[in-house]
Order: sequence, then C-alpha cells, then structure tokens
Amino acid sequence: MLTDFSPKLPKYSCETCNIITDNKKDFKKHLLTAKHKKISTFNKILTDNPKFLTETSQNVIDSTLFQCKSCSKIYKSRVGLWYHNKKCQNSNIQEKIEIAEKQIEEDFKEEHTSYKSLPTNNEIIEILKVQMQENQELRRFMMEQQKQMMEQQKQMMEFASKSNVTNTINSNMNCNNNNTFNLQFFLNEKCKDALNINEFVDSIKIQMSDLENFAHVDYPDGVSKIFVKNLSNVDTYLRPIHCSDLKREVLYIKNNDEWIKETDDKLLLKNAIKKIANKNIRQINEWVKEHPGCQDPRTKQNVKYNKIVMNSMSGGTVEEQQENMEQIMKNVTKAVVIDKCAVK
Repeated sequence: MLTDFSPKLPKYSCETCNIITDNKKDFKKHLLTAKHKKISTFNKILTDNPKFLTETSQNVIDSTLFQCKSCSKIYKSRVGLWYHNKKCQNSNIQEKIEIAEKQIEEDFKEEHTSYKSLPTNNEIIEILKVQMQENQELRRFMMEQQKQMMEQQKQMMEFASKSNVTNTINSNMNCNNNNTFNLQFFLNEKCKDALNINEFVDSIKIQMSDLENFAHVDYPDGVSKIFVKNLSNVDTYLRPIHCSDLKREVLYIKNNDEWIKETDDKLLLKNAIKKIANKNIRQINEWVKEHPGCQDPRTKQNVKYNKIVMNSMSGGTVEEQQENMEQIMKNVTKAVVIDKCAVK
C-alpha cells in the first residue's frame, strides 16, 4: 500500500494578497477588507485594459504600492515597509540629507530677507548710541591701560635709582609697552585693508580633502579646521576677525568696511560658521559622483560615506547643535588672538 506524502494544501487562499488560511470565517473577513478590494480592482484594470491604461490610472496604481524611497524595494503592506525602514541604512542617511538641505534653504531665506529690510530712523539712532557707547568703553580701557603703564614705569624708575640696573629696566619697559599697544590704531590703520567677514567666507573653496576629513573627526573639529586653515592662509593684517582678550573672548570683526566689536551672542561669527558648514555639505553630492559605489552597503566606500554624512551634520538635537557651535567659536577665537609683541 502506497503512502501519500504530498503536503496538505490549505482550504482557502488569496493569491492577490498572498494570504492562506484554513479558517473560512477569517477568509471571508479578508475578502471584505479595503486592501483586498483595492488590489483586486487594479489587477482587473491591468488584465482587461493593458493597452489603454492611462497615466492617471498608472499613478493611482503606483500609489497603492509601498516602496522604500531610499533603496526602491516594494512591499505589499505598510507594515512591511515600516519594518524595512527601521533597518534600511540609506533611509536614515537620506533623511539627514533632507534635513540639512532644509536647513540650508532656511538659512538662505533668512540671510536674503535680512538684506531687504531697511532699519527705521529709531533703529538707526539706537545703533549709533550703541556704537558711541562702545567707543567710550574702548577709550576708557585705553586710558586705564595708559595709567597702569605710567605707574609701572614710575615704579621701575624708582627701582633703577636704588639698584643701578638700568639695562634690565629698559628691557622690562619695552615688554610692558608691548602689552598695552593701541588697539584702535592696530584695527583702523594696520588692518584697514582687511577683508569683510562675508568676503572671507565667500572666498573659501571647500576641497574634497576637507570633506573626507569628516570621516575621521566629528563636526566641531571638522568645521574648525576648515575655518582656521583658511584664516591661516590670509595675512594677519588682512584677516576679518581678531581677538583682543582671550579670557573674555572679546572679538572684533570687520563687517561692511568697518570694525565692529562682536556682541555677546556672536551673531556675525555664528553666521560665518553656518555658511562654511553648509558649503561643506554641498560637496557631498560631488563626492558621491566621484565614488559611485559608495551607496552600496557592501562596500568600504559606503562605510566612509556614512561617516562623512553623519559627522557633517550640526547635531541631532538643539542642545547638541549649541554645544558644537560653542566649541567651534572657541577654536576660532584661540586662532585669532592678537600677538601684541609681534604686531606692535
């Protein structure tokens, strides 16, 4: 007697939706679902009218498919696509690039909107008051420095009369003079031909090596190196930014052909940093063109590509973005401290 080992087939199956069941009640419920009705309707359209399918109908049919925007894989249900997106690496990268592009667009709109709005008379008066107050503070600072220098010279002269060490005194006096140099003269005379901050940022050309460096360093270090490297390539007297007091982080920035003491919010410096970071992000597409295999998750180039994209972003949260910005500003400030002995 022969034994039948053929697999037992389920009683009810829906080939349209790829569903099988032994329960007649569940099968009837499935036939009444919106998903089954939609797929059955469109399959009938494709079968009955393959040559006369309009573009509009094709778009409707395509809209019922669940397709991953990053890797183009198609799923029959929204749940299947949702599980796939959690694991799809390219999906996370694409989302971050879209966020970065949106940030660039917002910064561009904000920048150009600010140029269109002209200040009112009251605003101009307030600006003049602030500038006058800053000039008064600068004069008071210089007078205090001059007074301290005179007191030091007096003490040193008294010491010289007692110890007869004139040569040593002259050397110390020269050192003190270097520490109390004329800041206003340095900015308005020595640095009168300096670049405006916007001119400096516009002149920066991001190299592929700058972008690839983000595969090895984080966002603050990467942006800081680009900023500081380009500052170093400019002569000291042509730089658009100088720090007169590192401890208090006092910065002077040239904007619209005049030297301005940076505010506590450091808006000019922050704006320059954002523009440089955005320039770096725009280079990603060019890098992808030169490395077409980088989007294949099986390659080493894909690992490098992911690191570059992740480290080129300013941060995943507002707190992280603020911390990164503070770190970059500190790095730039250290690089532009005035060497008072060298520039005197």
